[in-house]
Amino acid sequence: MVRALLLGAAALLLVAALLYNEFTLAPIARETFAPLTREKIRGVQLGFASAGLLLLAVSEVVRRSSRLTRRLSGRVAEVVLLLLAGLLPLAVLDFGLRPFVVPKTTLFVEDPELGWRMKPNAEGEWGEVRVATNAHGFRGPDLAHAKPPGVVRVLFLGDSVTFGYGIERTEDVFPFRAGREWASTLGVEVEIVDAAIGGYSPWQERILLEREGLRYAPDLLVVGFVLNDVTEKLTLVRFGGSERGWQLAQTAQGALDRWLSASALATWLREGFSVLRFGSDVRLGAVAEETRAVRQMSEEMEQVIEAAWSITLENLAGILDTASARRIPALIVVFPYAFQLDGDPAHQTAQRRLERFAAERGTPLLDLLPDFLRDEDPSRLMLDASHLSVEGHALVGTLIAEYALERGLLGTVAR
Repeated sequence: MVRALLLGAAALLLVAALLYNEFTLAPIARETFAPLTREKIRGVQLGFASAGLLLLAVSEVVRRSSRLTRRLSGRVAEVVLLLLAGLLPLAVLDFGLRPFVVPKTTLFVEDPELGWRMKPNAEGEWGEVRVATNAHGFRGPDLAHAKPPGVVRVLFLGDSVTFGYGIERTEDVFPFRAGREWASTLGVEVEIVDAAIGGYSPWQERILLEREGLRYAPDLLVVGFVLNDVTEKLTLVRFGGSERGWQLAQTAQGALDRWLSASALATWLREGFSVLRFGSDVRLGAVAEETRAVRQMSEEMEQVIEAAWSITLENLAGILDTASARRIPALIVVFPYAFQLDGDPAHQTAQRRLERFAAERGTPLLDLLPDFLRDEDPSRLMLDASHLSVEGHALVGTLIAEYALERGLLGTVAR
């Protein structure tokens, strides 16, 4: 009896390994699999096949040992039957769902002032890549607050774009690319503080600058601005919304949440309502909904809540005033959304408003959209609707480095 159960379970796993592939799954998932997903699918195939072969080996051991066979009878056989009948299908389903479920991260924690921040000295998955934070909860090398003599420091503020969402290697993220170009051109050591946090807007960046950023004594402040900085905060409780923030919602809270997040089946069931709202890929669905809000802002500026712009520009002005009071040059960098790559002027009203704001203050502003439009294939520069690809980070790093040098923002260092 036990051997028959083992053989049946082995057959189930081997058949699952044979049938589980991107070709048979494509009609069910109704999507074209990305390379990372295809790689995960092959990993599941290998897992099924390995488990099936292992059960075959165990069944052969049982067959050859008559004494063991006699012991594995009666009530023991019933227990094995229950386990195989109840747990094996669930285990197969859980394992099979893993390529299609993004587990919760453990990288974010709640913050009473900022809403959320990243854990110090943490490592986890975010944007389907493994990322790590330093002792201050930022991406990049662990730098002491005290700046060594002769070293140039540049502080970057921003959201997930400046953080490098979806980019696995820290050295590929544009702040660090710009840092290498500055070091090569100026002939000095340049340290980069990438204090960007996913989901941040100017109101959070202003607090972070005053609370932590100024302690690094930066020689230049670069503020990354993404168009959702205007609208995203309206979903938060403190601005009249109902959410604590996407980052906290995607972070496992407590041991039970972490345990459930480790199960693809539990995550799939828990995200049922999100799937109904956003589609099979919850993250991309949320990005698409956010893009619609940004597109409306860009095309129909008069219909956007002016209070949102007022809050945004007030906090952006506060960041610039804080830097100016300490004689720190500042640069605003405006990132495009993918829908703006059609070149339609109607999609660029937000950039024009920011340009007027910067001109009135005499603050340098680098609008990246024109440079993206000059590329032969602008779509290659985007990872999704708002985040940069590795190629996009490479271009942006060069553009920022050149712009800052041309405008003399690090001129005192160059001399």
